[in-house]
Amino acid sequence: MRDALGAPESVLVLGGGSDIARATVLALAEGRTKRVVLAGRDAEALAPVADQLLAAGVAQVDVAAFDALDTDDHERVVDEIWAAHGDLDLVLLAFGVLGDQDRFDHDPADAARTAVANYAGAVSSGLAVADHLRTQGHGTLAVLSSVAGERVRADNVVYGSTKAGLDAFAQGLGDRLAGTGARVMVVRPGFVRTSMTEGMPD
Repeated sequence: MRDALGAPESVLVLGGGSDIARATVLALAEGRTKRVVLAGRDAEALAPVADQLLAAGVAQVDVAAFDALDTDDHERVVDEIWAAHGDLDLVLLAFGVLGDQDRFDHDPADAARTAVANYAGAVSSGLAVADHLRTQGHGTLAVLSSVAGERVRADNVVYGSTKAGLDAFAQGLGDRLAGTGARVMVVRPGFVRTSMTEGMPD
């Protein structure tokens, strides 16, 4: 449950390797967040993030395996996380792939994989999370989207269109949860200097 001041005491990050997600949970750790679950494809890569959180004062940090592309496994992963950790106040859906539009133009299969990671993976994991939030009667699913989804440009057709779809899904899911005590929040950052955008001009 959230504490008396409304701060989340427990957080699940789907896409625990995301730079933005890491910065977010570190900021939460300065408040009153006490339990964090980092779910990502590479558990070893999440270890330094877990160490940072523990050093920042988070009492318990656990790591779980989660692959955005493995949509058939998302319900099981989310169910097991809830079974192990119980009540969760905040879920950050923070995974995504930028990709290269020039490459996508000549490799439709790679473009499709990016669409699965950015959109279909968010749908399957988001619905699994929403089911648990609905059952527990509270909690927030915060979906990390992008301003790229508001107007898809020629240089990011695949990425931008997946974010447009993600926006629509998240908004509709929020409507589905109305009256349950759970909610969905969409976050649309502009250009952020992260490992995903490394090498790109400002």
